[in-house]
Amino acid sequence: MPLELVDAPSGEMFFEDFRVGQRYRSQKRTVTDADIARFVEVSGDAAAIHVDGDYARSLGFDGPLAHGPLGLAIVFGLLFELGTVRSTAIAMLDLDWQFSAPIFAGDEVEFEMTITRCRRTRSKPAGVVHRYFELFNGAGRSVQSGTSAMMVRARDQLDGDAQLCADFGSVAWGKLLVERLAASNEFAEAMSTFDGAVGLEAGRESLQLRIYKGQVLECARSTPRGATFTVSGSELAWVNLAAAPRNAFIARTMAGDFSVTGDVYEYLRLTKALVALWDCIRELATEGIAR
Repeated sequence: MPLELVDAPSGEMFFEDFRVGQRYRSQKRTVTDADIARFVEVSGDAAAIHVDGDYARSLGFDGPLAHGPLGLAIVFGLLFELGTVRSTAIAMLDLDWQFSAPIFAGDEVEFEMTITRCRRTRSKPAGVVHRYFELFNGAGRSVQSGTSAMMVRARDQLDGDAQLCADFGSVAWGKLLVERLAASNEFAEAMSTFDGAVGLEAGRESLQLRIYKGQVLECARSTPRGATFTVSGSELAWVNLAAAPRNAFIARTMAGDFSVTGDVYEYLRLTKALVALWDCIRELATEGIAR
């Protein structure tokens, strides 16, 4: 169930239309000298590196750099042109952004957006959609990236939906996972000598599974003795592994997509159990991830 890259959505989207794993690509836009000049006027940031070509070249650049926030503004302009939430968006809730390479006048930029979490709200017919963005220049180099959550209108009050199956790290998702684990002989056998708790952290969401001799006794935000060890990864890392053609948990952990804190010895001893755990996570996610 690899993630599919889509050039444009079929139309405007409500919360129910989003699924974890959906990936969209924007149109391309060329950054111009006029764009930089207008941003100088609006922001008041006339630093020499943005307006003085000789100065920028003395620092080793090809010319004046576009302001970092100009790239961010272009992303959200292209997002509007994508047309997904022109009238259904309610509010942008947060922003975490990185600037990895400069943007120059003449660069043709485009972004890819991956949906990394969909969670329901209880107080109104709406939901929160988490997104990971990556902005590329014409050479295919990533120049900016980051995450942003957005509240989106829903069609109704959202009783239950398949999105919960990929709401990694939430307690409600964890309870669905526990049902899968109870049916996994591989997990039970690999965990047969374990007495402790395994922490799972997906971005800012986390939970702990209290396990005794292969049986999950409790799924909660925290357990009495705390996690024996915790496996952590970004929302994007969870989505990419859940949607990958095979269970590559060990390889992706060695590559740095996931990290482990706590009792590393127990983690290494239970590697087989964690692979079985991820088999269950991936099976559950097939009901909530776009394919």
